[in-house]
Amino acid sequence: MSELILVTLPIGNSGDITLRALDALKSGKTFYAEDTRVFKDLLNAQGISYSDKFIDSFHDQSVGKIEQILQKIKNGETVYLVSDAGSPMVSDPAYPLLKKLVEEGVTIKTLPGVTAVVTALELSALPPNPFHFWGFIGRGKSERRDFFKDLGTMGGTHIFFESPHRIFETIDAFFEVHPENTLVIARELTKTYESVYRLKKEDLPNVQSIITDKGEFVVLFHNSEVRSSALSDEVMTLTKDYLENGGSTKKLAKIFSKILNSDTKSVYDQLSRSVK
Repeated sequence: MSELILVTLPIGNSGDITLRALDALKSGKTFYAEDTRVFKDLLNAQGISYSDKFIDSFHDQSVGKIEQILQKIKNGETVYLVSDAGSPMVSDPAYPLLKKLVEEGVTIKTLPGVTAVVTALELSALPPNPFHFWGFIGRGKSERRDFFKDLGTMGGTHIFFESPHRIFETIDAFFEVHPENTLVIARELTKTYESVYRLKKEDLPNVQSIITDKGEFVVLFHNSEVRSSALSDEVMTLTKDYLENGGSTKKLAKIFSKILNSDTKSVYDQLSRSVK
């Protein structure tokens, strides 16, 4: 039995390709790529011939190929998996394949490289610890609004991807829920027109003249520890009803502090204010 090797490719600037990735592209014989045309263009740009390579597609609709890949590996082939850009695992289709291979005892290796998540985090100048990555968020207006509400209870820096077609709607939804916060938007990372925007709610009237809605976007914002202990409106309504009917504020504060990983006193103070 051989192994699966994940190869991380540049997210924009071809100069970011690693030496180990180049060696793999040159010597490897069996490749699965998110888009074979994009992968072949990359090989051509790097001066690498693929006439003697097996190259097939593997994307979100390719779950039927998992058994095929498994058999190749069991037959002794080393299989390389690449996406169009970045890691095949991050917001790309590697996970179902990796899960199956691990269950079958297949060795998995990775050739790491540039990631849009960490690159955006560096450029954002937001606190790095902890940070949470959410991939692409929901497309609907209510989904986005609920997403931002839910994250109001979680401290740290939050990172997600967004499409250029929905970036302005997402900005509106964010400031509707978090009007006092700052939203950082990184566009076209490592490419010629790389841009980083730091927006406040007062920028909304001019946001379409500030941001070019083309390319790829990584969006970030930070919740302070005080914000992370906030309770949702629905929970606060239930809490108020409980306390007004004789429930113990002190006991409830202890329970919520464990759930929210926050100090009991700050939760107690918030609960006390809720019944005034």
